[in-house]
Amino acid sequence: MQLETLALTSQSLIATRGRRDKITRLAACLRALADDEIGIGVAYLSGTLPQGRIGLGYASLRDRVSAPAAR
Repeated sequence: MQLETLALTSQSLIATRGRRDKITRLAACLRALADDEIGIGVAYLSGTLPQGRIGLGYASLRDRVSAPAAR
């Protein structure tokens, strides 16, 4: 499973108005996942993270954004 696939599916759901179309897109995405990936895929598509947090704190982001880009 690639996170990109889940992200693209999520974006396509935002752009889709019909409920049946959304169900079709979700089903296609979930069918493409391996058996051991389905639980994780459902969690991400429903807007939750399996581990509950991403482990990236504000300080990490602040330091990354304020540091000059390496060339």
